[in-house]
Amino acid sequence: MSPRRNAAGWTQAETDVADVMMWLLSNHGQELSYDDIGKGVGIKSKPRLQRAVRLVRVIAADRGDRLERFMPSADPKRRRVFTTRYMRQGNGDQFSARDAMAAARAAMTSVKDMHRATTFEAANTHSIARDEFQTMAQAADECITKVTGIDELGPQAVRRENTSLLTQMIADLEARLTEPTTK
Repeated sequence: MSPRRNAAGWTQAETDVADVMMWLLSNHGQELSYDDIGKGVGIKSKPRLQRAVRLVRVIAADRGDRLERFMPSADPKRRRVFTTRYMRQGNGDQFSARDAMAAARAAMTSVKDMHRATTFEAANTHSIARDEFQTMAQAADECITKVTGIDELGPQAVRRENTSLLTQMIADLEARLTEPTTK
């Protein structure tokens, strides 16, 4: 059964995406929550709205624009509200940079997870595709190697994590494990 189409020949999903895209373009650069977008375009169904926003993010990237990830608002009055902004190509600020770094961190975490999993499967004698997993592990390793220079970008771009407590906990655990046991 094909989706129902309106008089113009569009499905409800296509109409939703077009409405959200046009509305976000007209509100370029403003912090907007799902509620703001829903009220602006008249979509009350949260799943319908979320589906449209996901597709708009892909369309924006294809155009060279950017729909930022939903993050806590920079406005102190809306601190607990998650918002996004539609940014046209060539526009951005410190909040766009924060969003880009968050996306880069998430991507690197995924690449590291991929490397760990594919390396394991490549070494697994019962794996169904050892050679393919070895190739994927190599690709992930090369990606990680290329990006390791990111620390040279400086503190504006890369947030330094405070790992001293974690380091101390690991050292304490190692010390306890290597202590001779007495009965």
